[in-house]
Amino acid sequence: MRFNLTLSLTILASATSAQSTTQLFNFTSSISIENSELRPNGHLLLTTFYKAHLYTLNLQSRTPKAELVATLPGVTALTGITSVGHDKYAVVGGIRGSYHYDNETIYTVDFSKNTTTPTIQTVAHVPDAEMLNGMASMPSQPHILLIADARLGSIFRVDITTGISKIVLKNDALAAPANSSIPIGINGLQVVGNNVYFTNSALNIFARVSVSEDARAFGRIRVIARLEREAGDTDSDWDDFAIDASGNAYVAQPAYSIVKIAPDGTQSVVDGRGDSLAFIGPTSVQIVPGRRLAYVTTRGGDVGGVSYGGQVVALRLRE
Repeated sequence: MRFNLTLSLTILASATSAQSTTQLFNFTSSISIENSELRPNGHLLLTTFYKAHLYTLNLQSRTPKAELVATLPGVTALTGITSVGHDKYAVVGGIRGSYHYDNETIYTVDFSKNTTTPTIQTVAHVPDAEMLNGMASMPSQPHILLIADARLGSIFRVDITTGISKIVLKNDALAAPANSSIPIGINGLQVVGNNVYFTNSALNIFARVSVSEDARAFGRIRVIARLEREAGDTDSDWDDFAIDASGNAYVAQPAYSIVKIAPDGTQSVVDGRGDSLAFIGPTSVQIVPGRRLAYVTTRGGDVGGVSYGGQVVALRLRE
């Protein structure tokens, strides 16, 4: 069964960002979007912290609506999502607590035989995990997943054909320091070629580490960039991200920005700054292949006494 949620027509882009951002959709209740994945049909899958609901959004529609396609069993919140085949996805779910998740579970959501009603399977439990977050599949072996654990400061390797999970990388560069006010270490994670890229929200770094084809061996971690905060900014950190064909990373930077990090570590704000409401708590970025276009999701939040639900915003990328 699928349920429609109505589109709010309010466009929250500020005057400075009106030429580059367009809000396509926002939840009218306080539903936070955690992560996203583009489908071959142009829809965007959305993981949420709301009742383990997975939504799909038709980005080509004149009035996009988030349609519920699955409620994943045994968990309360969904985090990471990645493609593991043609229109088939792995999704992380868990029972959400305070910086801790119970019953961390990996599911597959398969639209390959029915583009509207997917087949759902539970493929792995990760009993040793504490707070799974960003996730990516290995390019040549998509049944192998690498998943960030933000609390353990580690990366799990999960084989969705066998259900076997194991920590394959643990390092201080993945962890949050003991005195962190928000104890979230490694957050976003992507695999490009033979490198794993990741953000660490507590350390405010963007880094990479080489990885073997079977995701069992890793090289030395190299920090590419450190978050450059403006004076008085104590709220910004780095969340999930996407990497374009030129190697530029577009990173969600709560509370309100998207930042571009070039391969040499140079960083610049792409959009959202100051009092802009273009992005209210950005959480993930998806780049449309072959186009200078990205889709940004947000968690929403309270701004000036007004509560906003999670958004999906189209962002035109400049050269």
